[in-house]
Amino acid sequence: MDVNENFMIMVNMGIVFSFFTFLVKTFVEWKKLRYKSEFHHKLVDRFGNVDELSHFLQTDAGDRFLNSLTIDGLAPKEKLLASVSKGVVLIFLGGALTILANVFIKEAQFFYFFGIIAIALGIGFLVSMMISFHLSKKWGIIGKE
Repeated sequence: MDVNENFMIMVNMGIVFSFFTFLVKTFVEWKKLRYKSEFHHKLVDRFGNVDELSHFLQTDAGDRFLNSLTIDGLAPKEKLLASVSKGVVLIFLGGALTILANVFIKEAQFFYFFGIIAIALGIGFLVSMMISFHLSKKWGIIGKE
């Protein structure tokens, strides 16, 4: 096997690993959302009538309950922090790949290619976070506390 074949095997293994990681993460998130949904459903079922539920929703605990009812399970601030962490990780990954391009001269074009894509994605996440933050403040989603 020559160096290009070894490199392509490494790339393919990385893609397969990423795919299975994505599947496991999706399954775990689905399970969390399912359990959270069941919990909320059981909590609402415990109220005898609409007046009890209405009274509960007007309390601090009811406010926290309503705030926890997000579709994907993340609050706006958590989504922004997740975008920042993804962006930083991708930028560092891209930087590491471009450094590896100087080590593996024969495969430099592949390392540069994937490195530039990773850096661009990382910058994209950071720009997206900044736009989301600005719009969230403008619309009053963030800064209510």
